[in-house]
Amino acid sequence: AAYLGASPALIGLLAASNGLVSAFMAVWMGKWIDRIGPKRPFMLASLVLTACGVLAWAAGGLVTLFVISPLVGIFNSMFQIGSHQAVGRFGAPSERTANFTLHSLGISAATFIGPMISGLSIDHLGHLNSFLLLGILSAVPLAVLGANMLAYPPRAVRPAGLSAESKGGWSMLKNIDLRRAYIVASMNNCLWSLVSFMIPLYGTQIGMTATRIGTLMAILASGTVGIRVVMPWLLRTIRRWPLVMGAQMMIVIGFVGMPFTEVYWVMGALASLVGMGLGLSGPVSTTLMYDASPPERVGEVVG
Repeated sequence: AAYLGASPALIGLLAASNGLVSAFMAVWMGKWIDRIGPKRPFMLASLVLTACGVLAWAAGGLVTLFVISPLVGIFNSMFQIGSHQAVGRFGAPSERTANFTLHSLGISAATFIGPMISGLSIDHLGHLNSFLLLGILSAVPLAVLGANMLAYPPRAVRPAGLSAESKGGWSMLKNIDLRRAYIVASMNNCLWSLVSFMIPLYGTQIGMTATRIGTLMAILASGTVGIRVVMPWLLRTIRRWPLVMGAQMMIVIGFVGMPFTEVYWVMGALASLVGMGLGLSGPVSTTLMYDASPPERVGEVVG
């Protein structure tokens, strides 16, 4: 969008469209995944994300970006809700934090590799061909799912005789532990969206190349990988809520400090600090939220 000459306000609107529509559909998606399991939602999400990449390559232009941005947001959320629901159901409750940490390491690896591929492909192949490349990569899960290479945990059974009140998604937030975990997890997801939008925009404004911007985002992702490697030790020595609060302070320092420098290595250090905060807060807050959720409604809670 910046390459096409869009203003920061228009770019912000485009970024907001990525999350706004999916926010309204997330609870419904969570309920649907709770009913049918994650396999079909995974396949549908991969198919639509692939189509979005091909459409952006074929059509181009800001109008196309505004069409595909909410679709990418919706179906990326579908994939995330399904994966969190499935990971939380593997193993015993005592293993849940370790499982989410391992899951988050995979996400961190993707957020490291993705910006690097994007930046290099934009500089060497152009924006439109980069969309095609990303669309092709989005089709890889289709092959994995189609070959039945994934095992799925058993679905939780909804108890009979639930009250009418219990069927309302927001009624679950009367649980104070779930409400606190929900607030932190929501803040964490919001901050991920902000840094994914603000850092490339700031880098474009100060004249950085796409490769350097992609590298900066990869440094941020490396911070999430680094902190998650030592998370098992941190969880053995520090309680969960102090860890979450410390992670939020790291995010604040890194994010607030970024606009005050144009020195690349300083920006890299601040991005790494933000990444460590996000990488620490994400799995811990998700585990707290999962532990406080009714087992048969986890997808709804994550949504």
